[in-house]
Amino acid sequence: MEREKLIEEVAKHEWMHTIDLGQGVVTPGRWPTNPDVMRAFDSIDFKGKKVLDIGACNGLWSFEAERRGAAEVYSVDYLTHVNYWCTPAYKLAHEALRSRASYHPDLNVYDIAELGQSDFDVVVFSGVYYHLKHPLLALSRLRAVMSDGGRIIVEGPVYPDDERCYASFHYRDLLLGDKSNWYVPTRRCLREWIECSFFEIEETFEQPDPPLGVLNGLKSRVRRLTGTPPPSIKRMVMTARAVSRHDDLYSTIDPDLERFFE
Repeated sequence: MEREKLIEEVAKHEWMHTIDLGQGVVTPGRWPTNPDVMRAFDSIDFKGKKVLDIGACNGLWSFEAERRGAAEVYSVDYLTHVNYWCTPAYKLAHEALRSRASYHPDLNVYDIAELGQSDFDVVVFSGVYYHLKHPLLALSRLRAVMSDGGRIIVEGPVYPDDERCYASFHYRDLLLGDKSNWYVPTRRCLREWIECSFFEIEETFEQPDPPLGVLNGLKSRVRRLTGTPPPSIKRMVMTARAVSRHDDLYSTIDPDLERFFE
């Protein structure tokens, strides 16, 4: 696509991701690119890998995986019940970058097995878990489609300075005014969510930036739950390796994870 035409097309769409489309054209993303996710990407060798990007939106992480040499990339979103503005922007970036990524905009993470792929080397799970009513189920379903030794990148908000293990739940007291936000775990809670889904944490990345503002009753909600003022919220990134193991901490075997128990 000629540069002038590409600039014209970019202006027609709403962009959440900042994506370099080449020829000096960069999409005006509303979300800043998280440098900690980039650091997590730097810790993984994508060459020849099979990659699953959950909540792909405009495709930033899908295209970044391709740029780093991934052999196959699957971009998954669940846009059935929301506005489809993500799709035309994704498709334009896909065309401009001559991407070979496979796009699936109507696949719920809980139903990821319907993709028909079960040997992913890398899963990108960025900006998603806190939008889910069942984040643990999602992690189990993702583990089920990964190869042993595969890597997952998990990113989202946490309470980083609280050593207790809990997650605040947001139904009536909206988090940041967004009805799609359900949970914020402590750092320890997020680790245990990931670990109990048969992953081993490898690295943790967090920004030293000031914490995000907390609105609409979050502080009073957490105070009622815990009896103490809430800690600050930050975005955090964790990388983990998919494993099979014996786990004495389960009283009964989770059927979603049964084949990973040794």
